[in-house]
Amino acid sequence: MNITQLRDAVTTLLGASPNLIGSYTLPDNTTIPAFYVVGRQGVPPEWKVNGLEVTIREFPETLPTPMVGTLSINQLWEIVFVQYTTNSNTLSLARDRMMRRFPDIVNRYFPGDDIAYERCRFSLPDLTIRNLYPA
Repeated sequence: MNITQLRDAVTTLLGASPNLIGSYTLPDNTTIPAFYVVGRQGVPPEWKVNGLEVTIREFPETLPTPMVGTLSINQLWEIVFVQYTTNSNTLSLARDRMMRRFPDIVNRYFPGDDIAYERCRFSLPDLTIRNLYPA
């Protein structure tokens, strides 16, 4: 799986009726879905978030295991949900959809309080097997 396939899968999953993805309001007052691929930088601080924000790391964490003539690589994609709207069950619904679609996903839930928003961090395993040496 690559980042494009993962983003499309999560967008389709959370964008189904009812749409659970929140919105970003940009400095020019246009709005876009609150879905961001985190690379070298995070979400720009001047973007205002409303509802559920979804972020995915651009590259997975890799855990290689050498085997006979091949290499087993377990990749872990990190996906984070943050709920910026208090008194909403959107994060709970989104977690449920993610766990049904990806049964082997590991999630860690953090309830909201007066310091931080309600959030959930997912680790999605993605196993690939590659030849150890080029043919």
